[in-house]
Amino acid sequence: MISEVTSIKTYKKVLPLLVLTLVIVSMASFAVYAQPQITTTSTANPDNDNVNEQYPNYTGSITAPEDDTDQQLATLATISSDEAQAAALNDKTVAGGTVTSVELDNENGNLVYSVEIVQGSTSNDVKVDAGNGNILFIDQDNDNEAGFNGNHED
Repeated sequence: MISEVTSIKTYKKVLPLLVLTLVIVSMASFAVYAQPQITTTSTANPDNDNVNEQYPNYTGSITAPEDDTDQQLATLATISSDEAQAAALNDKTVAGGTVTSVELDNENGNLVYSVEIVQGSTSNDVKVDAGNGNILFIDQDNDNEAGFNGNHED
């Protein structure tokens, strides 16, 4: 009888520790499985390791075939070179600059006007969408490159 009493007292002391251990192990395993699964995707082309990603990477409103001549490109543009020049000069990044050239170009499959604007000792190449006049990118020749990618607004 004394041994039964001792076993019950021992059982009462050990039972809370067993329950606590079970709860801790359950919570730890739940925490491990509840972690968000992180997946990464590669932008590299697995079939061709020599893919040269173009910089800057923007998308214009008019896609230009690579083999079109300057005359064919001109028929695709919906704004004039004067409108592209005005759009470029309205951007606060190049405000007060002087336009030195405006050319219609096929840049990475996008039809854009390249408007060269000089501000002091800085030369800016402003890429203007030839379809809607939006500024797509501004490239400065100095160490402080201002690359505005996407729909740039004043």
